[in-house]
Amino acid sequence: MVYYMQNQKLQVIEIIRRIEDCATRPFLCRCDDDELYVVKGMPCVPKKQLIAEWISAHLAKQIGISLPEFRIVYVDQILVEYIPDWKKDLHEGYAFATKYIPNVAPITFNQAHNNVEILDQKNIYLFDKWIKNADRTLSPHGGNPNIIYELANNQHYLIDHNLAFDHDDVDEMFEQHVYSPLHRDWIFDFVDKETAERTTIQAKSILKQVITTIPDEWSLDDEDMHNRLITFINNTVNRVESEEFWRELT
Repeated sequence: MVYYMQNQKLQVIEIIRRIEDCATRPFLCRCDDDELYVVKGMPCVPKKQLIAEWISAHLAKQIGISLPEFRIVYVDQILVEYIPDWKKDLHEGYAFATKYIPNVAPITFNQAHNNVEILDQKNIYLFDKWIKNADRTLSPHGGNPNIIYELANNQHYLIDHNLAFDHDDVDEMFEQHVYSPLHRDWIFDFVDKETAERTTIQAKSILKQVITTIPDEWSLDDEDMHNRLITFINNTVNRVESEEFWRELT
């Protein structure tokens, strides 16, 4: 299967400001398509996390997850040269970018459970378990859902997958997930799992192609460590072919 990717890289032509209310403090930029993007680059976002963002976004798109359009963009040194804070935190080179969506806010617990369809809730939880991303926490007391919500259009978007493909055992961390069993009254039944298995197995077929589009400068400095990372990502994604993965999905 040939997977069509938005692989044409864009050029950042203007840096407008920092986005201070995000953990990685990304940059709001205009690119040469005259659109605004939220841009994350080195050194604020390490190479491993840029790789995680790029791969996660493609897998999410394949299984029907709602997320902003995403691209790889190039940042020229001249854009940050004369602003010390920017020069320190955004180096010249390729960065990960998502289309800027105005008039959004972090989703609230009530919105996450009342304004997001149950099928989408299941898909989000499945996706995060699949890519080992426990960084979507939310309870009635607060959290960091990494879902933004556009009230005017009743639309949600997943963001920030830089912590995906976590090497640690993240099962306990998933207890705080916005759609963990502690926070919802639905379950993954047999039909859900059967459908999801077909979808994820088909989706993972793009992985090899996506990996070939990772910029060389995102490769880890140690070649052996980089190869181990790619192997780990492949093994993580391939878990959907094991009965154990589906048996443990609750």
